[in-house]
Amino acid sequence: MEMEQNSCILEANGRYVRCHYSHRTYNINAGQQSGRALNIVLAPLPDSAIVGREILPVEAGDDPNDRAERNPATEATTIRRFLAECIKLSFTRMAPVAITLVLPSRNGFMARTDVVQRRFEGCTLVEEAVTFLGFSQPCRVLSTSDFLDVADSAHSGLRLRSVTPDYDIQVLFQHLESELENRLSLEVILSKKISHKRLLWVEGRSNIHVCRRILEAAKALGIKLVIIDNPGHWLQDDQGPYSHFREAFLPMNIAVDDGFVPRLVETVRNYTQHTPVDGMMTISDARLPGVAKACETFGLPTSPSSAYIFAGDKYQTRALEQDSAKSFRVYGVDDLKENLEKQKREASMLKYPLIVKPCFGWGSECVAKVFSEEELVSAVNKASARHAKSPQRRSDVIIEPYVDGPEVDANFALLDGQVVFYEVADDFPSLGDAENSSAQDNFQETANLLPTGLPTEEVEVVRNFILKSILRMGFKHGIFHCEGRLRNSTMRYTRSADVDGSWDLSPDACHDPKKGQSFFLHEINARPAGYLESVATALTYGVDYYALQLLFSVGDMDRYRMLAQPFLEGPQWHLELLLIPEDRAGTMNTPDATLDLMHRHPNLKAAIIDYNTVIKAGDQCRGPSASELSYLAYISVVSRAGRADCLRLSEKVRREFIYELVEDE
Repeated sequence: MEMEQNSCILEANGRYVRCHYSHRTYNINAGQQSGRALNIVLAPLPDSAIVGREILPVEAGDDPNDRAERNPATEATTIRRFLAECIKLSFTRMAPVAITLVLPSRNGFMARTDVVQRRFEGCTLVEEAVTFLGFSQPCRVLSTSDFLDVADSAHSGLRLRSVTPDYDIQVLFQHLESELENRLSLEVILSKKISHKRLLWVEGRSNIHVCRRILEAAKALGIKLVIIDNPGHWLQDDQGPYSHFREAFLPMNIAVDDGFVPRLVETVRNYTQHTPVDGMMTISDARLPGVAKACETFGLPTSPSSAYIFAGDKYQTRALEQDSAKSFRVYGVDDLKENLEKQKREASMLKYPLIVKPCFGWGSECVAKVFSEEELVSAVNKASARHAKSPQRRSDVIIEPYVDGPEVDANFALLDGQVVFYEVADDFPSLGDAENSSAQDNFQETANLLPTGLPTEEVEVVRNFILKSILRMGFKHGIFHCEGRLRNSTMRYTRSADVDGSWDLSPDACHDPKKGQSFFLHEINARPAGYLESVATALTYGVDYYALQLLFSVGDMDRYRMLAQPFLEGPQWHLELLLIPEDRAGTMNTPDATLDLMHRHPNLKAAIIDYNTVIKAGDQCRGPSASELSYLAYISVVSRAGRADCLRLSEKVRREFIYELVEDE
């Protein structure tokens, strides 16, 4: 327990500890600046050891900055309370407790109050991370050597894992300092005070399980949310359990029909007559163009509504690409048959297999691979009907070549047309990708693995191609979730004999090095990826796409740039996001299949860092042939031992996901 010879005796609630402490520095901004930390070891003392000694009381509530109570809105605790809890823990364990207080590197204000908590998620050295500041509370660098005064200046605290007699505390702190440089390599303090922003959020998500981190990010960023959604939404009740996450709720019919934009403009105009707002956003695909138009009406930060229209239409997206000639659009079966007759007259025969999908849609709904004219007609009939009677009244369908090659998800954060963060995940094959697939097999996603296993130069091909496509649409800023396939890759998806038969990338024996590589774009979504996929990126790289989306929507691009920086050493693990599809129709009888799995397999539970069980007891399953596809659960599985181990664990989780379904008669 060797530390620099700084020590004192602390007391909290009648418990006494010897406090050994040392001041440390670590590099931030690639070594251009130094971060500051206070390493502390609290060792329990018997009452007899304190006779005649100076004692420093640290009772909660003695904080000179008047941070005496936990703030339910910010989840901030007090420094003194944190110390008191650690002192109590040292007596509970009858062992030393090691903590690190993160001190400000300069005077100013936290860019995001919970940044240390978020960036240390998944760190094996840390048992607890806390923040001591609410939004807009100042950070101050103190020159004093008084222990409690210095401690009171900390903005965050880290309690390290249990200290055992055979583990050197100095080694533990050395490892933590490396993690501070890795995870807090960005500057987290702004010199100027940040004022609260007010953001209108259109379509506030279906439940807390698919937006909690978005709501928490808004709190930590000082952004007051005003939700615009249908009457009866779960965030409407001012006395509801989650009402503290939003400032107000504006009931409005948000159906995306011809009246959506006029209703939205009227709602915003009425509200802003007495309350100013700084921005408006949505992460609903169908509402992105309309919300952008409303932003343009009020002069709020946005990308051009015309760009969102391009991104929201798969045919218009394809038409902007150089390889669009082999794709065409039809408006239902009759239009298709006329098109086929025309091609026959011109001796321009279609080359199968082909992909059929709605021009407007999401979640791979009604996407089919067809091998004949009969299957083509059937697939167009299904795809054109998907949104024909919806408020959008869209029946147009795009028909394009089926392109082989590894499919990937690519996520971008853009600022002034430049990439400030970018990452690629492998998107494993769907049922429709199989060589023996039929038109009935869908293209619902099965799993994503990050980081990608593609070679670096191929990741660069994907990046450069998609960036040009995004800019071509008219975007310069924002978060983008893109999907497509890399043609003539050196890799292909195969079943791995080494990893329980799971999918993985392996060298493609058919690769032709004489042919160039290109990217076949499926879609550009001008918003963050789905909730658990975005959370997976935040946990893996330290970049929170939803926080960036919030900042972009209020025009705060300084913090946007600041918080778009990933961990210095790259991804902290391999993470596979399993998407468990519905395999048959019926009524779910298992209360929570994911919880049941973790109860039966504690070793697998340790690898599951995030999950959402979508279908629970009593919920209906539509089955894999439904027009509107759904999942039973999303499960994020991680491994620090490497890609193969992550795949092995994920395959075990998939196989052990067992549930009881009362099938439809």
